[in-house]
Amino acid sequence: MRKLFLYIFAGLIFCNIGNTNDIYEYEIEGISIGDSLLEYLKEQEIVKEIQENKFVYKNLSDVFGEVYLFDNFKEYDTLSFFVKSRDKNYNIYSISGNINYNNKFAECLNKQKEVEEEFSNLFPNAKKEYFTHKIDVDPSGKSISQNIVFFFESGDNIQVNCTKYKAELKNQYNWVDSFMIALNTKEITDWFDNPIN
Repeated sequence: MRKLFLYIFAGLIFCNIGNTNDIYEYEIEGISIGDSLLEYLKEQEIVKEIQENKFVYKNLSDVFGEVYLFDNFKEYDTLSFFVKSRDKNYNIYSISGNINYNNKFAECLNKQKEVEEEFSNLFPNAKKEYFTHKIDVDPSGKSISQNIVFFFESGDNIQVNCTKYKAELKNQYNWVDSFMIALNTKEITDWFDNPIN
């Protein structure tokens, strides 16, 4: 299986993900789309995480839930996953790796640009879009996410994001500004776009 490894040396990111457009073949910290999250967490830990993170997605249905994994990873500070809440296997539909860039948003944007250039070379046929959006849980509009998305014909996508939160949210939820690469299946993307399913 081809792997998605991000090697960070002197502020540069080099990607070794092969020459394919199938996100199922990639791994982030050894974990792939379709793996069971039960290989990494106990069921009660998964259920607890889904409940604790539910408030972030209050306008969406309960089909999916988000779970965080904190470990001594090689490249990332945290990983997060979307799994179906009622799936007893807790198969992974989305996986993201996050790197702490707290109070370093400009540096994060530089990193994002480097990764964008690398992915543009690796995926010349993928459609690329840029957008910035406000974080829903912050009605002040001060918390934002700047995004670059690579769309594949399958409907799957890869996102490269920089997110910054206002200080109150950081203090309340222990959140940090971060850089993220996310692998998303069409099914999880459709859920975000059509929350009544």
